[in-house]
Amino acid sequence: MLSGNEYLEVITKRLAPYFDLAPKEPVAGQTMNLVARFNMRNEKYFFLKKITLYAYENHETVLVRCQDRITPQVAEEFCAYLKRAVTELVNPSQEHMSSIVTGVLVAAAGVTPEARRIIERFRYSRNFSFLIQGWCEVRLLAVDLAANEVYSNKAGRSVRKAYRVPEGKEAEGESYAASLGLQ
Repeated sequence: MLSGNEYLEVITKRLAPYFDLAPKEPVAGQTMNLVARFNMRNEKYFFLKKITLYAYENHETVLVRCQDRITPQVAEEFCAYLKRAVTELVNPSQEHMSSIVTGVLVAAAGVTPEARRIIERFRYSRNFSFLIQGWCEVRLLAVDLAANEVYSNKAGRSVRKAYRVPEGKEAEGESYAASLGLQ
């Protein structure tokens, strides 16, 4: 069984090639064990790069917090925190297309069944100016190190495999894209 710090090392290695990482960074009034940011900008220009026809940006922020045990109270507090964090992390503009905020709770001693239900039922998304300034979605995952399981809300199912608990030396050096089967 992995400890929370060992799991953080694995996730850091998986995210490092694609995300800008910041350990122990405060976000929306709480210090996270790991904050990972991905920003992508695409633009179409006409003849010269100075003449931009259109541009759009996509962002993803991963917030990882380690806990001893995930109880219903911890799950509800983290869900409320993620909703508050969206206002700080997402900056809608004419060029903003989408933002994804992924909250990951890591539990060394397990996840209670009630907390699992709260996590799996959590939903939050926002549209900005009737989608003219983009949209935001929140993914929520709970990593149970005691049971080697990952629980997620509906939005988080697509990345659940990337946050799985490694067994033995299987995940050493494995990247985020490889863990999703993209490489």
